[in-house]
Amino acid sequence: MQINKFILLAAFHACFFTVPAVVAGEPADGTATPNHADDSHMQWWRDARFGMFIHWGLYSVAGGEWEGKDYGKEQGGASAEWLMNSAKIPGKQYRDTLAPQFNPTDFDAKEWVSIAKQAGMKYVVITSKHHDGFCLFDTDATDYNVMDATPFKRDIIKELSEECAKQGLKFGVYYSQFKDWYHRSFQRKQGVLSNDEYLELVEKNLDELLSNYGEMAVLWFDVGGNNVIEADQQGARVRELQPNAVICSRLYSRRVPEDNRKYADFESLPDRMLPAERMTQDTETCMTMRHNWGYDQNDDHWKSTKDIIEFLALCGARGVNLLLNVGPDPKGNLLPEETERLKEVGQWMDANGESIYGTTSSPVDFDFWWGAMTQKNQTLYLHVLEWKPSGIEFNGIVGKPVKAYFLADPKRTPLPVTYDADAHSTKVKVPETAPDQRNTVIAVEYDSAVVVDPNAKGKYHWYTTRSKRHTEIRESKRAGQQRLPDAVKAAR
Repeated sequence: MQINKFILLAAFHACFFTVPAVVAGEPADGTATPNHADDSHMQWWRDARFGMFIHWGLYSVAGGEWEGKDYGKEQGGASAEWLMNSAKIPGKQYRDTLAPQFNPTDFDAKEWVSIAKQAGMKYVVITSKHHDGFCLFDTDATDYNVMDATPFKRDIIKELSEECAKQGLKFGVYYSQFKDWYHRSFQRKQGVLSNDEYLELVEKNLDELLSNYGEMAVLWFDVGGNNVIEADQQGARVRELQPNAVICSRLYSRRVPEDNRKYADFESLPDRMLPAERMTQDTETCMTMRHNWGYDQNDDHWKSTKDIIEFLALCGARGVNLLLNVGPDPKGNLLPEETERLKEVGQWMDANGESIYGTTSSPVDFDFWWGAMTQKNQTLYLHVLEWKPSGIEFNGIVGKPVKAYFLADPKRTPLPVTYDADAHSTKVKVPETAPDQRNTVIAVEYDSAVVVDPNAKGKYHWYTTRSKRHTEIRESKRAGQQRLPDAVKAAR
């Protein structure tokens, strides 16, 4: 991952439309434009909304520490997977120390994919090669790979790709194409290969990944450079060998203008970012479950299940896919905190997934004190993150709905609804207590296309940081910061 501070924009945004009433789901400003004439290969990705990110490699063995010093810091410092760089470890020493210890005999691709599927995730993306240059797949381009350099000698990418195909999940790989501390000699940094030799390695790696692992649904490049010709050649190779693959914008540096990112299918936001407003282009954000991406033995700053469900809903309301990260331990296990939370998220998705999958962003360019909304066809989904016993009220939609109900209610018992035609304000009467304190979803159905009030006013209340989650709420400021029980820490 590119090292960023924990970026989240606290937006206070009021939108004053000056165009005629619009049908919800059609951007009023007309800015949503595809990167390619035919972007049908993007439809599964748009519908999926939720995927699993996996950061795993030699750095997992170190667990964020080197020679007794903790380098697994985040929010302004190094990450566990950046250990080689942050501790300034020479490539040979890093390899000779960690590669012989990488023997994750507990790794079970079936178990990992099953956990992702049960969590409601629709695609999986794993680090095939991170910035340390180590490859988790069988490659002829370098002997610095799981088959030749470790005692494990199993092609992890192959096992995961085959298991995803069996269980019906899309599979993709993260690949660090520009930054490689071990192989690449670039500017003043010396690697084992010249720059030209390194580019040949990348070409060979891409050919292998795109040819030997079945359908490659996502190519998640990272930390791209400013050389557009170099990036375009790599993107073109993906298009040639896997024309339906979805390509991450990080193939290019963020300094490259969007119009020059020829092969970028979706915009990847900076790490852990929720955009300040709804997006009008295909967008994804990646988020950790604690501070670090890779395994860190001292990082106990876990987000709660509510934090994750809340962030997933806010991403959907702003038109953004969520790629949620896990960092397996060196033995090949997902951590108990990860599996516990993913199981609970999956249970929520079982009842409420309709409000996430295949939805578009909120029809209005603001959210509400109680939460935010997503949309699918003629139905709005109110994600109530902060319960209001007095009723859930929203403005900006013209006309009275024909029905409202709790999405998790199998009987879909109608909830009383009132509508103020002058203010275009709708209010749903609710019980005193929220059915689900994490996120109660109310489905609001209309008998025709949802129409937006052109004069609707509002602001964005909701954002997510480690200290604050709502512009008017303070009591939730420590959500997700609970420490691990001693028994769990001892079990490690």
